[in-house]
Amino acid sequence: MLATLPVWAAPSPVFDSIIEEIQTSATGPVRLPAAVPADVEFSPMFDNNSGAPVVRLRAVTDSEGTTTFGVIIMSAPEPTDWPPQNPNDHGLTVVELDEGLQGYAYGDNTIAGLQWVQDGRLYMLNINEQLLSLDDAIAMANSMIGESPITTSPQ
Repeated sequence: MLATLPVWAAPSPVFDSIIEEIQTSATGPVRLPAAVPADVEFSPMFDNNSGAPVVRLRAVTDSEGTTTFGVIIMSAPEPTDWPPQNPNDHGLTVVELDEGLQGYAYGDNTIAGLQWVQDGRLYMLNINEQLLSLDDAIAMANSMIGESPITTSPQ
C-alpha cells in the first residue's frame, strides 16, 4: 500500500517576481492564492509600508500597459474583537470557506472582498468588481487557505 502525502500547491506564477522580496522583508506571514483568474493580466507589487504585509495585483487594462487596481491581499494579527458581532449590521455576509473556515464578504459594486482568520492571522482579500466577481474572490481565498504561509527567511 502506498502512503499518500499531502501536496501543497504553490502560489500562482503571477507572484514569482515578488516571492523573494516577501521572504526577505515581510513583517508577518503572507498567504498568496494558488489560483488567480487568467482572463485578467496582473502585475504584482509588495510592500510593508502600512506595518502589515500588503500584496497588490495591478490589472493591465490595455496594450500600452496601463494599470488599475485589481486585487489587494493583506494579513494582520487576529483582532481581539473577532469574529464580527452582528455581521449583517455592518454589511457583511457570512461565507463558508475551505477547511471549515468562516469568512465575511462585503461589496459595493466597486470593491468587494473577504476577511477570515486562519492560524491567528486576519486575511483580507479585496477585488475590483469591474474586473472580478465575488465568486472569483472566494475561489482565490480558498486557494490561499490551502497554501502554506510565506514567512521571512532567517537572517
